[in-house]
Amino acid sequence: MIFKVYELLTKRTVKITRPPEDPEAAEVRPAFMRDTASKRLKDPEIDRIQDNVERTIRAIDTLGNYHEERRVQKATEAPLLIQQHRQTRMAQGTEYDTTSKEEVQDSLQLSEVRVKALASGAAALQGKGGARGGEGQKSRTAGIKQQLLQAVGAPQSSVGALAGMQQPALFVKPAADIMRPLVLSIVQDSEELSRAVDSRKDVVVSFMEQCREGVPDAGRADRHATSERLREIEETSVKVFETLANRAQLLVEPLTKSPPEFWKVWSTFYPALTDFPETSPVFESAVFLFKRLGHLMREADAPLTQQLMTEVGLPSLAKELVRAPEKRECLCEVIYSYTQEDTLNHLLVLRALKDKLGDNLPVYVSCLSCLISLDAQLSLLDEHLLDLYVYYALMAMQRPQPRTRVAGISILHTITTCSSQHHSIVALVPNFAALANDEWWEVQAQLLLLSASLLSKLTLSDMDWQDGGSADDASGSAGSKVADGADPLALEVAQESLLAVISHLFVVSGSKNVLQVGLSALVHLLPEFPNLLPMYVTVLLEQSPNYRQRLLRPTDAEGDYNLGRKTYVWGNASRMYEEKCVSHLWPHLDVAKTLAMQLDTSPLDCLQTQHMEVLTATLPDIFKEPEVEEWLSVFDKMKRYIFDALIDPELHQHSAQFIKRFWTSESEALATASVERSKKVLLQALKDLYSHTGRAKVNEAEMVAFLQDMKAFGGELAVEVVSVVESFRDTLPNEFANSSLGILLAS
Repeated sequence: MIFKVYELLTKRTVKITRPPEDPEAAEVRPAFMRDTASKRLKDPEIDRIQDNVERTIRAIDTLGNYHEERRVQKATEAPLLIQQHRQTRMAQGTEYDTTSKEEVQDSLQLSEVRVKALASGAAALQGKGGARGGEGQKSRTAGIKQQLLQAVGAPQSSVGALAGMQQPALFVKPAADIMRPLVLSIVQDSEELSRAVDSRKDVVVSFMEQCREGVPDAGRADRHATSERLREIEETSVKVFETLANRAQLLVEPLTKSPPEFWKVWSTFYPALTDFPETSPVFESAVFLFKRLGHLMREADAPLTQQLMTEVGLPSLAKELVRAPEKRECLCEVIYSYTQEDTLNHLLVLRALKDKLGDNLPVYVSCLSCLISLDAQLSLLDEHLLDLYVYYALMAMQRPQPRTRVAGISILHTITTCSSQHHSIVALVPNFAALANDEWWEVQAQLLLLSASLLSKLTLSDMDWQDGGSADDASGSAGSKVADGADPLALEVAQESLLAVISHLFVVSGSKNVLQVGLSALVHLLPEFPNLLPMYVTVLLEQSPNYRQRLLRPTDAEGDYNLGRKTYVWGNASRMYEEKCVSHLWPHLDVAKTLAMQLDTSPLDCLQTQHMEVLTATLPDIFKEPEVEEWLSVFDKMKRYIFDALIDPELHQHSAQFIKRFWTSESEALATASVERSKKVLLQALKDLYSHTGRAKVNEAEMVAFLQDMKAFGGELAVEVVSVVESFRDTLPNEFANSSLGILLAS
């Protein structure tokens, strides 16, 4: 239009110059002139992106577009190549150049790398190359081919691994499109996140930025307001992760059909595993999301899911396993959630983890100590996995780092407790018994756990032999050597060695942490090894009040005697140890008799709090009739101390509970005899209560309330209580007149 107006006004003709045609559009470039994937990834527009996640996603998209163009080009050129190939053969006839044929075949093989397992594919190709080398016929073309295949088969990065996997499906809904409405609906409910989220970015990416950084404009002046904002963001973040985990089934199809989509999701949410501490609810919810995705993806495509973990997820997880020891247990669960549940694939993943960690044996052994528990839960500890675990456990116990030795002993402990092939550990007793002199407290604690567990298993095996049975049939290179030759004599020798280790470690002068672990570990051995009782009771009495009371308190749930896992030192270096309510697990009468014997051998002026706590904890829920006489014997030895503690302000409650259990016992013989044997000591306690001494005494009201409670039971007990009070009245009338005991004699 402008040209026509110009010609009309100037009477001149405009010479139109057309731009030269694009040579790329005019003709298809030959292969040697086309862009490579590396050149496409060097795009300056990608380098200008500052956010690592967005830059990585942009690079993956660019790489995907490149492969899409390559597929289109190959589809276009295929008929021409076939036609050219046929013409060449027709021209050359039967004298077809063998070297040229091999080169074409090599090119086709290199362009057809698909979704084979990368590690196994590389190994197979290397084996093929080795066979050729055996023939002594290595051409230059074959050598180049071998190098290229190794480069493709063993990528050094996650992006390189994605390039060697199966090509994405043509029609797959992006995972971001599925997650976006779920995340947006939750973010909009949070005022803080709604204001902080950058609308110029994808809502999922922006949410993760705010989740990691908190509120950018939170000032330090108003710390309370800042805490409220951070708590709101934390709660919203947890809600987002839980919602995505519950709707994870929607993500399975895009993640399994398009490996780049898996990388996008992984790189987007992986920072939640690194930036938050293991105690954070955000970290726990992120772990739940990744585990949920792994289980669902494994059901859809188990081989690809495992490959995605080993080649895409494991490189980044390996770095976090090295950096954060406290997160290793959770991260190991994430790894196994993407792994096929059979021995062979678990071995492959363990080997891949070793490759990613390199020569960092301490971290690898620590991970093995976490993974072996998962293998035991899945009943996968066969001879092959046991060989691997035992091998690295032996290596770890010889390392100079204490934490590595701890992890090695922990592996053997798990094999002992969770595997039927515990006899394989008997042969290793000389190896770990030498560590009894180790000065590191956690090495001693793990060694005590291992010795106690193995001794318990051998005791059961010894019982089987005595009953005419045989020990557990064990198979495998590690376990069969001992199990096949197991006999009572060998079991007895092993038991003596283990008892020697326990006796060396479980002493009063030992570390309080080691002794706390030992109290829970050895409680099951007390019925079979009563020689452990004196030291056990002494150690329990010498423990600090908070440690001792944790082991003696009653359980919250009926039948559940585990008090949970505890750590005994600050920081992330220590492992967690299971504590048990020993007062529900030990032989009550034997412990009570041991304590009474110790007090009889070394008398005290009066009992301390720890004595009353332990003595009260020895009482069973129900007194058995065959044990009545023995319990009465314990009562006779302890009654002087018990009724003296009845007037002590700190010990009154424990003493009253102990006396009440005997006087009101469901066993009539025990109740009657204990009441009869208590009359003199109760009268003496009343005299001491109303005497004028400088000793601290319980409040008179508490004592009278206890006697009233006992009288309320009626029967013979009420008669005896009244009888003792009347004796006190007759003996000390003035003290009785000034006391409140008269209400006990009122009808």
